[in-house]
Amino acid sequence: MLFHGLEHLSIGRINRPVELILLLNEKKKQMLQSDAEDILAKYVRGKDKDRFEILEEIYGTGAKVTFEINSGTISFPHEIAGNKEIAKVLSSDFNKNFDHVKTYYLSREFPLIAGGSILKQKWLVLMRERASHRVRVGTGFYDWYFTTKPDPQNRINRHHIFIHEMLDLSDWSLDSLLDLQKRFSYPWLEQDRAIKILEAYRELNTIVDFLKTEL
Repeated sequence: MLFHGLEHLSIGRINRPVELILLLNEKKKQMLQSDAEDILAKYVRGKDKDRFEILEEIYGTGAKVTFEINSGTISFPHEIAGNKEIAKVLSSDFNKNFDHVKTYYLSREFPLIAGGSILKQKWLVLMRERASHRVRVGTGFYDWYFTTKPDPQNRINRHHIFIHEMLDLSDWSLDSLLDLQKRFSYPWLEQDRAIKILEAYRELNTIVDFLKTEL
């Protein structure tokens, strides 16, 4: 549960309602930020490293993942239902098709809203297609909706994945991919740093343009 632990908050001598409310709200914000970072880090580890059991753990049994794809170079089912099927598609099946996968979040300052949601979380992925050995660079955003009912663990209830671009870079070698990955902190990457580095590659202009867009 995203707000688990709030009952242990010590309020000391605070007895004015306004101060107490402000303190409680700030505590909720801090816990939500921390819990969200943990869930998102687990998602990347489960997907990129083919650890399907991690994805099974962080998605609820009735969770749904939906896709909106603005590129013809990659495909996913329109909807995936249930934590086991989600883990299979996003981890096991995905890693059969791609290797050297690294997914980056373009900010850890989440636009949190009421109800335990994170919207328009930009991402960047650098990877290689196994069959063709062609490098792929993609970007888009995630919408995350977390469980709010009592739950012994933090879980994702709904997850929308928007793929804005997935470039197929036939001229890039594996060394080119690995060299670029080494320049980025993983998985948390400052957007300004990503833009500055990627701007040096003309073939990545559409990626850079999207990263510069205010969502």
